[in-house]
Amino acid sequence: MTELMEVARHLLGIAMASHWLLLILFAAAAIDAVFPVVPSEGMVITAGMAAAAGHQNLLLVITVAMAGSVIGESVCYFLGRGSGPALHRWMKRQERRQRLYEKVSAALHSRGGLILMTVRYIPGARMVATLTAGATRYSFKKFIVFTIAGVTVAYTYVALLGYLGGDAFAHDQLKGLAFSLSLAAVIGLVVETSRRIVVKRRAAKVTAA
Repeated sequence: MTELMEVARHLLGIAMASHWLLLILFAAAAIDAVFPVVPSEGMVITAGMAAAAGHQNLLLVITVAMAGSVIGESVCYFLGRGSGPALHRWMKRQERRQRLYEKVSAALHSRGGLILMTVRYIPGARMVATLTAGATRYSFKKFIVFTIAGVTVAYTYVALLGYLGGDAFAHDQLKGLAFSLSLAAVIGLVVETSRRIVVKRRAAKVTAA
């Protein structure tokens, strides 16, 4: 186990010092926006740790992640815009996805900015929201403005978590990565739990009325 940990530390150190890290980060953020199977947040945290270690520039890390995500989400928007009936059939294959699609469709035109800025914190919801925005012909100008605002907040805080972990555990980068990922998971859990509580309370008020 000790040898495996040392190998992991060595590989993490190589990744953080790599000249390819920013390019990989850009690709991960772009792909994650279209196919949410690439852990772009983990990459941003790693890059934030690299910045704390002096291998990368923190502002550049945030900017690269933002650019990749905005491009990926824009691609997803136009996929939704050109998909037509195919998108509706895909949404209906899964009940949860269908419900999310209907909620997002209704909310986009009433509070689209808030939806596009916060939906990235809900697991699996960002892709549905961007596809739905395109499919419902939501204004692309508004879409891009709120998307940029959303990714700015999201990737700044994630990169800072990585920077914090890298700074606090400069002597052990693996512990720093574990700390940052755990902190991100806890914050995500708190945000999602709070959102569900608010939704339930609003539903209860509507029912009572």
